[in-house]
Amino acid sequence: MALTLDDGRPALLVMQPDGPRAFLDRCPHQGSRMLTEDETGDPYMDATGGLILCHRHQACFEPHHGTCISGPCVGQRLTALDVERVHNDASPVLLLLWEAPGSGGELREK
Repeated sequence: MALTLDDGRPALLVMQPDGPRAFLDRCPHQGSRMLTEDETGDPYMDATGGLILCHRHQACFEPHHGTCISGPCVGQRLTALDVERVHNDASPVLLLLWEAPGSGGELREK
């Protein structure tokens, strides 16, 4: 799922069995966005739905930590965002996303 952070940077949210993961939409190969303008559906996932795909460079990233497993930037990682799930009685679950230096994209519950 495509998102835009409060500061205008594009990001992506990937649902995993143990909770959501979020990353900046920036391929470590050349620093460009991973989408092309004509992507539709769940544009970040590959055809199997199991890997995050950079549509510009065909790099594939595992969705838990964002590590590139094939393509021009093998071993490099997407920039992970921390995710906090906030539960309250007034609204559905709220997800808070932020970039923390050195973070591995932690998931927190409140």
